[in-house]
Amino acid sequence: MLLKHLDGILNYCRTKVPLGVVEAVSSNIKTLLRRGRGYRNLNYLLLKAQRLAATKAQWIAPQKAA
Repeated sequence: MLLKHLDGILNYCRTKVPLGVVEAVSSNIKTLLRRGRGYRNLNYLLLKAQRLAATKAQWIAPQKAA
């Protein structure tokens, strides 16, 4: 089983993305799908997901000290 998931395990070790962030993104995409009730195509859905993630990332981005 470890060999099957080795790529994912190594990617986690390289980037150290907290699982809470992954769950939040997953939840946001699920909410987007429920709220949208269908999209024209997959590219449009991905565009909406990227826009949602960028909006949230800009909102929570730490400010540099002046």
